[in-house]
Amino acid sequence: MVSDYFNQPFLKWNRVFYRQYQNNIVNKCKGRNSLIVLPTGLGKTIIGVLLIAKTFEKYPESKVIILAPTRPLVSQHRASCEEFLEINSDSIASFTGKLSPDKRILHFNNSKIIVSTPQVIKNDVERGRYNLKHVALIIFDEAHRTRGNYAYCFISAEYVKTCQDPLILGLTASPGKSHSHIQQLCNNLYIENVIFKTYEDKDVNEYIYDIDTYLEFVDLPIKVLELSAIWYNLFEKFLRFFIEKKVIPPNKRYFSKSDFLGIARDLTLSLKFENGNLPELSEEDYYNILNFQSPRIIDLVKEGSLNVQSIYSFCSSFISLLHGKDLLESQNITLFLTFLEKLEYKAKQDILSAKRITSSEHYKYIKNNFLRGSLDDYTHPKIQKVFSIIREELDNLQNTKIIIFTQYREMAEFLKEKVKLHFGTQVHVEKFIGQASKIDDIGFSQDRQMEILKQFKEGEVDILIATSVAEEGLDIPNVDAIIFYEPVPSEIRLIQRRGRTGRHAPGRCYILVAKETIDIPFYKAADRKESAMHWVLSHPKDLDLCKIANRETICFKNESTVISEIDLIQNYQERREKEKELLVNRSIEEIISELDNFVQSKEFQQFKNSGVTFFSDVISMNEMNLKRGVLRIKGANKEKNKKTNERKRYLNKNVKTLIRIAKTYSINGKIPLSEFKELAQEEEIIEKKFYTHFNQACHLGYLKRTADEVEFIMDYD
Repeated sequence: MVSDYFNQPFLKWNRVFYRQYQNNIVNKCKGRNSLIVLPTGLGKTIIGVLLIAKTFEKYPESKVIILAPTRPLVSQHRASCEEFLEINSDSIASFTGKLSPDKRILHFNNSKIIVSTPQVIKNDVERGRYNLKHVALIIFDEAHRTRGNYAYCFISAEYVKTCQDPLILGLTASPGKSHSHIQQLCNNLYIENVIFKTYEDKDVNEYIYDIDTYLEFVDLPIKVLELSAIWYNLFEKFLRFFIEKKVIPPNKRYFSKSDFLGIARDLTLSLKFENGNLPELSEEDYYNILNFQSPRIIDLVKEGSLNVQSIYSFCSSFISLLHGKDLLESQNITLFLTFLEKLEYKAKQDILSAKRITSSEHYKYIKNNFLRGSLDDYTHPKIQKVFSIIREELDNLQNTKIIIFTQYREMAEFLKEKVKLHFGTQVHVEKFIGQASKIDDIGFSQDRQMEILKQFKEGEVDILIATSVAEEGLDIPNVDAIIFYEPVPSEIRLIQRRGRTGRHAPGRCYILVAKETIDIPFYKAADRKESAMHWVLSHPKDLDLCKIANRETICFKNESTVISEIDLIQNYQERREKEKELLVNRSIEEIISELDNFVQSKEFQQFKNSGVTFFSDVISMNEMNLKRGVLRIKGANKEKNKKTNERKRYLNKNVKTLIRIAKTYSINGKIPLSEFKELAQEEEIIEKKFYTHFNQACHLGYLKRTADEVEFIMDYD
């Protein structure tokens, strides 16, 4: 007779409800690196907890690491471990960048479970503060992030190389849109076993509730259509420049922002790799990155004697015009007006791409004839549709837990005020946004976010109007309905948003779609990608999975892991010097690995056959010489930076602009790199220009770049 609970060693008694499919999954994961793909709400966290218990049964002396991409998720995982595992809470440590390295070393050595953001573990392992030798399991939550330079990739590779019996568990609801994306994820996590479940599976069906999806179509008002037509006519007028110069084909009917981003990206790649030797990319990456493969953009520029800066500038104008059209047609007139204000501000700063738009007859006609009277005729019909859906949920279905997702913070604030005004005291409404802040847009701190979620869970807030920050990972139970104010083109975001409902009762998902707008292709794109993902996961035999054949039993003998805080303080300087040496050694290993790979490549042989002489043919390049060289370069750079700081610096306008952006928009001196790039793009500092001037600002000591942040160091005055 099967128990109602999982009651195995290291689990608290009668605390984890028994589900057959979870037991089956955990049994399949023992001894094999596994990727678990489960729809949101099916208990991925519980599967992780069960595997932790199994791991401690096998290796009682071992450690377990749980990785999560955000601090709220780290807190959530720690709370789950404390709730379900029969382990002293003092043996469960949380790592974030706010915890000092000394304390992290201490906690790592004295803890059984470490819950951390990945960059922290990566930084510590790189510097030799601890190793992964005695870690018997690493759980990668939101595993679909394991791409490119994300810290998950480094940690998984280091773990498989270091541990004698590595066990990886990747958890996600959406691993990727295609075979190549999923294959890349499996490669990066050394996956031996893929387990995919859907709501339709028999062993899952009894534990889930239906989610009904409704597409709610709306027709745009005639005034909005007229305004949009004039705005797009300006886009078509500017487009003639590209058609005349043969930069785009004359018969192309549909244009998106990605078309012009692609042109700018292609031009940058063409200028950087003009000889045709592009960097090594997969076939799909070439398809995604290169907008025009034949003829190349650089050839078109040379043939037409085109000004490169004018192409970049026109691309920026096109992107602005299409963005304005999307705001008008899929959001609301208020966001469109805010966008026009930003354009006018840029034009006053002599930014040509904005000035080109604001000085046009079309723009003047719109400002003088369309936007001088009442704006009620331009109100988007989606707003009334939101009211009617909320009314139906409240009156007919007796539901009060609703999340409205929207792409823009301004729209979240606008909807919050409109819903409050429309429903009065009948419902309590709150918005939920991320932490990043601007001058006129202050983000929510982590504490504020957690407070709002608590109020929503406890019924103090009925309707949550959220941006993308609420899509991933956060445990928001008992949501009756989800409203997409606009469709999203990403299958990952579609799955994450939709999965907020249907966890403990039947749920509904409403997707608002404005006819004949960008909403249509966005919805179709996400639906197509989700279908493709399901097909790949339903045929795992087509994936080339890893086979780790050399597993051995982890040895814990004769190795003391006890360390005191006093020892850490006393050995501080010595440890810092050792960390620097370890980083140099890692750099050397990476260089040698790259050289070895290059020497074995066809490209190297072609160069040799052509009579090319390499530096290594003339000078001995052994590991010791490389190490001395790197250390010498580092020392020289220190002296150079010191001298540079002492003399007066002369900066051009773009470097000053980047420093000013970092100073103005940073919180506690830091700003996310992605946001910094967006703000720089608004100032026409993009692509090659951005990296040239950003690197100069960093080199001169005004800014500092980490993996995903920019730090403001000092002003140029």
